[in-house]
Amino acid sequence: MLDSVRQNSRSAIVYILFGVIIAAFIVSFGPGSPSGDSVLEGFGTRYAARVYGNDISEQELNYSFIALGLPSRGDAQAGRLREVVIDRLIERELLAHEAEQAGLLVSEDEAAKQLVDGNMFVAGLSRKVDGYAMRNNVLDYERLRMVVQNSYRLTMKQFVEIQRRELLADKFRQLLRAGTRASSDEVRAEFEDKARQTNLEYVRFTPFRYEQELVASDADIEAWALAHEAEIKKTYEERKLLYVKQDKSAKLRRILIDVKKDASEQQVSEAKAKLTAALQSIQGGKSFAEVAMAVSEDEATKKRGGSVGWRKKATTDFGTELENKVFAAKEGEVIGPERGDRGLELVKVEGFREGDIALDKARAELAEELYRAAKGKELAQASANDAAAKLRAGGKLADLFPKDDSDAAEAQAKGSKIQVEETGLFPRKGDTLPGIGSSAELVKKAFTLKPGEIVGPVDVSGGFIVATLKERKEPDQAEFDKKKDELAAEFGRTKWARLMTEYARHACVTANADGKLKVNQSMIADEPPARRGSAPAIAASKYEPCKDRF
Repeated sequence: MLDSVRQNSRSAIVYILFGVIIAAFIVSFGPGSPSGDSVLEGFGTRYAARVYGNDISEQELNYSFIALGLPSRGDAQAGRLREVVIDRLIERELLAHEAEQAGLLVSEDEAAKQLVDGNMFVAGLSRKVDGYAMRNNVLDYERLRMVVQNSYRLTMKQFVEIQRRELLADKFRQLLRAGTRASSDEVRAEFEDKARQTNLEYVRFTPFRYEQELVASDADIEAWALAHEAEIKKTYEERKLLYVKQDKSAKLRRILIDVKKDASEQQVSEAKAKLTAALQSIQGGKSFAEVAMAVSEDEATKKRGGSVGWRKKATTDFGTELENKVFAAKEGEVIGPERGDRGLELVKVEGFREGDIALDKARAELAEELYRAAKGKELAQASANDAAAKLRAGGKLADLFPKDDSDAAEAQAKGSKIQVEETGLFPRKGDTLPGIGSSAELVKKAFTLKPGEIVGPVDVSGGFIVATLKERKEPDQAEFDKKKDELAAEFGRTKWARLMTEYARHACVTANADGKLKVNQSMIADEPPARRGSAPAIAASKYEPCKDRF
């Protein structure tokens, strides 16, 4: 051991200090010391997991959180991180067990040497020893002991044993890595997968756009609702918490004439005249919704008969003065013409509600929402089908849906224009397409499309896609020859990482099936009290080992 240290020491001083530190380690936890032999003792009575008879203790779990600088608050994020850390500690013990079965050994001297070199492991991750324990890049044993005892809440014996188990697992990782080679065929296949890229031209037909433009009468909505009562009830039950102990809200419709605050007196007078005429029509017997569709300049509500829906105070865009008048009005009252934040307004108060809202009170709004969603999807799909038919008949996307070079953001915000877009070149990796989102079907078809061929409509999140091939880039042999060695090294690392993931998951499943992996659910559900003053623990969902987190 000393010969090895002498060969690897950076200087005589480091060598001497290493000998001193090893001696200190032996006094602290070696044979005949108060700590006893080299097995873990005093790790507490609770364990997170037991793997082939070796415990992952509560103390070690807390140490891992502290040393990695992870949040210890009792929130959802900390709960997820907790499971990831436990996964890594289980993986460590699985690999350490495999190493022992393969006859690999790690001594306490080896564990101590890596600490002298300023290196340590935490949950399978390589980290530098706490800077407080290093003086001029040389380990200070007493300072390390203080960090271990005061920050990590471990004895030196426990800490070094953790490092020994980590090194044992890492030896097995390196053993697998040494046997991992990437063949020339594998490297070429990996290169071609990345180098072969496709660019699609496409149009998206979004249900929301059609929902907003849909003109629907109360009779249309009610007829649909009568045929879909079960769906309405199910939606209400799913959202029931949204209808409990509600603050006062008002069901509103509006007619808006867009008049800027700096408008001239003539502009204000003309707007007021429009609203006065609209009010007279309503008083003469026309419905507010009918007049709103004819007169209102609010694109978001016009086709919905001016419907704003249910609004609580401070959630409208009327402005404080007009909003106060609305909430002070009576049911059925029409307020205005009044100045609001966006212009001159007529506002109808169709009703009020507060407290617990029963299904019969929520039914109308749920029916309208679900009706519009269903009809919007139908109309979007019908438009996509029509577009696909025109393209297959010889049309061009760029001609049917020309790109608007004006204010595209405003056009998109209004949902007023469907225009051709491009994905840009992308490789066949995963199920996601740039600008479109996840669609295994569309990714697969993208790389088999021929020039002039149409794909779609394809149902993706956010609408229906109709696409054609814009460009395809094939692998370049000269580029491969130039980067072959670099690619081989990169793919070798990737292959090893995949192998380790698969091996760890297989080892976990095997240990679990054989009864060699035991998980303490009650302990895992707690948030680790890593630091004084931390927030109280919260309940977590049941932890499942061997999941895809590995």
